[in-house]
Amino acid sequence: MKNRIAITMGDPSGIGPEIIYKLFKNHNLEDYDIKVVGIKDIFRRFGNLNFDVIEPEYQGEKKFPLGKVNAESGKVSMLCVELAVNLALKKEIDAIVTAPINKKSISMAGYPFPGHTEFLAHLTGSNDYSMMLVGDKIKTVLVTTHSPIKSLPDKITQESVLKAIKNAHSAGRYFGNVQPHIAVCGLNPHAGDEGAIGNEEDLIIKPAIEEAMKIGINATGPYPADSLFARMLSGFCDIAVAMYHDQGLIPVKMESFGNAVNVTLNLPIIRTSVDHGTAFDIAGKNIASELSLLRAIKTADIMINNVKSSKYI
Repeated sequence: MKNRIAITMGDPSGIGPEIIYKLFKNHNLEDYDIKVVGIKDIFRRFGNLNFDVIEPEYQGEKKFPLGKVNAESGKVSMLCVELAVNLALKKEIDAIVTAPINKKSISMAGYPFPGHTEFLAHLTGSNDYSMMLVGDKIKTVLVTTHSPIKSLPDKITQESVLKAIKNAHSAGRYFGNVQPHIAVCGLNPHAGDEGAIGNEEDLIIKPAIEEAMKIGINATGPYPADSLFARMLSGFCDIAVAMYHDQGLIPVKMESFGNAVNVTLNLPIIRTSVDHGTAFDIAGKNIASELSLLRAIKTADIMINNVKSSKYI
């Protein structure tokens, strides 16, 4: 039986509809049962529809200016996500794959969320979620997501670090590894250098690692982030835990930009996404690549199969 996957349209003013159209035009997707959640007329910009589209209840004008931030694009992009999540919660689909939304547009539309991850957590009633990026060799889970640097001292706590470690451990089952080696980054340069450059490693991160080890998680660290990710390329660990957004995403995108996948962990549904944004600067130019979207679908399919397998439940 084919896995049932819903792709959300993303922001109609960006490249989401284009990469979805190219996905069906350029690739054989017969191994999957795919539905697209979006507005049919938007996809008709590119030609005849050759895929199934489920439309959300949207009462506004279907005029979405390409390459421009606007509230209507933000609203319809979030309505698509909401519909897809409802389908997943009702078990009518096995996973959702999201095309990119624009944070400014969704804010203008009245949504108080900095991104997909937080909105998905809200829709599913999930508090202990984590953001994960999957590259070719580097997999990393974030302790904090879309947080300003100045807020990090308040958000990096023993509890938040332990949560990320637990979610990284649980994520192993999605990729066929029930006991992954989790390597944890430090926060400060040189992982604090034994307290010479900060004490968060000793006061927060090490105790979280020790708690994880007590419950059977194979967690080690903290390691200097600059060298840890280089070691991952040689197979040192299975998943890294990074303290903040750019610490974790820069190495993944350096290694696999355009081919990496965003995964939201510890939701009651499976969700993957592309590793890029709405790219307003190239919207409508027919030069956007659909390869990250294809990778997100393949990753969702792998995750679904491993969850269905009794070996990894």
